[in-house]
Amino acid sequence: MKGWDGLVSSMLLGTDRRPADFDELPDHVRERLGDGGLLDAAALATVYKRAGRKPLRELTPLEPAGGEDRPLPRTGAVRRLAAMLGGFQTAALGEWLRTADANGWGVPPEHLPALADYARNRAEYRPLVITAAGRRARWLAELNPEWRFLHAADAESNDPQLWTHGNAIQRRAWLLGLRRRDPGAAREELAEVWPNESAATRADFLGLFADGLSLGDEEFLEAALDDRSREVRRVAARLLARLPGARYGVRMTERLHSHLVESQGVLAVDLPRSLTPSMERDGLDSVNPEGVGKRAWWFHQIVANTPLSSMNLAWLKTPVEGCAPEVLQSAWTESVIRESTPEASRWARELLLGNANTGSRNPAELLRLLPSSEWAQAVNILRSSVDVAELVGALPVPWPPELGRMVLDQLAKVGTNRAWARLASIAARAVPPDVLDHPITRDPSGDEDTWRRRLVETLTFRREMYEELT
Repeated sequence: MKGWDGLVSSMLLGTDRRPADFDELPDHVRERLGDGGLLDAAALATVYKRAGRKPLRELTPLEPAGGEDRPLPRTGAVRRLAAMLGGFQTAALGEWLRTADANGWGVPPEHLPALADYARNRAEYRPLVITAAGRRARWLAELNPEWRFLHAADAESNDPQLWTHGNAIQRRAWLLGLRRRDPGAAREELAEVWPNESAATRADFLGLFADGLSLGDEEFLEAALDDRSREVRRVAARLLARLPGARYGVRMTERLHSHLVESQGVLAVDLPRSLTPSMERDGLDSVNPEGVGKRAWWFHQIVANTPLSSMNLAWLKTPVEGCAPEVLQSAWTESVIRESTPEASRWARELLLGNANTGSRNPAELLRLLPSSEWAQAVNILRSSVDVAELVGALPVPWPPELGRMVLDQLAKVGTNRAWARLASIAARAVPPDVLDHPITRDPSGDEDTWRRRLVETLTFRREMYEELT
């Protein structure tokens, strides 16, 4: 309202610094104000604002959104979706969307704005909402700047105009789509615009090379190691370390063997005495974390970026001299997680069962490299030496049935001991659909608000959800 901002400024700054000026107020307010002061003017202006406004004229109606071909699920499933959007059992929302999509169901259009609001600050939900919105995604994105992530749906059109004239989200989605279809073509498109992009955009777009990474990318990534941006150099080094047969791996292997020698059944380590320019170019960080010496940190990074094929699995059980064994163990953990290959699975199994020090990494990152059929057995072995809730809580969901049953069997035995509340909260969301009818859901839980009762309620909610959608 005209004149309102001036009243607010006078109140905030004081009338000595900003004398009240009533001339810009609407005529009806000034007529009734008479000799009143600032507070009277504010009171009248507030009532004036709340009383209403003249209808807007000469507006162009919105174009209707495109329709969808998918049928809507049964009424019970729609009511359940509305309840989750209203705050009840909201953690199951992503599961509802995935299950509905897998079974060919659409989402009622009246719920799409609430879904877009929910996903705008939750990146993990955005692909689900984009899929749910379908042909309406772009229409919704134009209505609200906070829903601009829905523009990513445009990339499915493969329109090159999105690359040359689209917004940041459209360009990223377009490049990612091309990278998945034709990695070489995506690399050429990025190379053409590379000098004109900001450092943040270069780093972000370069990270998309993880899809379809091959030796065809090596020259581009090697050139990126000389980029003026530290973050771009870091992304390039991280990708090159994952590239089998790259010159980067050869350089790291040479460095490793210049500082580590196996002799007479012992791993003898000679820690680096300096960080050379070539080591910095290959992404080794000069700043060591708290609690780790500089030289040990440089050596840790060399090991972590050396291909597993250049190291011996038997080293895991070989005595170490020249540095703490934990330095090697945490570095091997990094190397194993980076490669995520069948060879890495063998290393992961030995590191886990050997109770190795994984440094800043959750042991679950090693566990998830094993076949999921081994998870339950591994958790059972590790339960005495790790926090089980922390371990299984970092695993992808849904868990394999064997792990879900094992955890629920354990929870069924412990009554309502509060020490198990965190594990119960994790299990309630993570056990797979075919474990949702576990006997624990038929045990009396009493009237008290305990973790056990909440567990049963969540399992029952999810079971009913699947029944409605499948």
